[in-house]
Amino acid sequence: MKKLFWILAVLALLVSLGLLPFSATDVAELLPAQTVIITRSGDRYTVDIGAGVRAVGKTVKAALEALKQEVSGTVFFGTAEQVIVHESAADAVEQVVTEPAFRPAAAVLLTDDDRPDAEAITDYLSGRPDTLSIGEARGLLLQGQALSLPLLTPTDGGYRIVES
Repeated sequence: MKKLFWILAVLALLVSLGLLPFSATDVAELLPAQTVIITRSGDRYTVDIGAGVRAVGKTVKAALEALKQEVSGTVFFGTAEQVIVHESAADAVEQVVTEPAFRPAAAVLLTDDDRPDAEAITDYLSGRPDTLSIGEARGLLLQGQALSLPLLTPTDGGYRIVES
């Protein structure tokens, strides 16, 4: 019993001094990403999570870090259902697939839409089991296989998937 008391006392002291890696997050400050769109212009990548929340960086990882730093709130990629890579950023597909911030179950697709609409893409892809996931793409990379992402292309008022 004394041992438990001392453990709890030390734990309380560490928490009060802020020496433990626990941190509180106000749920109201969370910015959950549902659809992440990655584009490239020149030598810069843009990461857009919708609602005007975007950031730019020299790499996809740098753009993700900039997004976390620049927005007021906490960007949360664990809720992303899909990661859409514009053809202009196709050279960064491997960066996207291996990025630990994205959950393995999220779908990963290319798009040729010059103005991808995150909300329309989310509506179209909701519940579609036939898309390649980030986890599956990581597996293909680990096996040394080439990645061939499905192409999400705009149609009149919507989208469709073209297998490549």
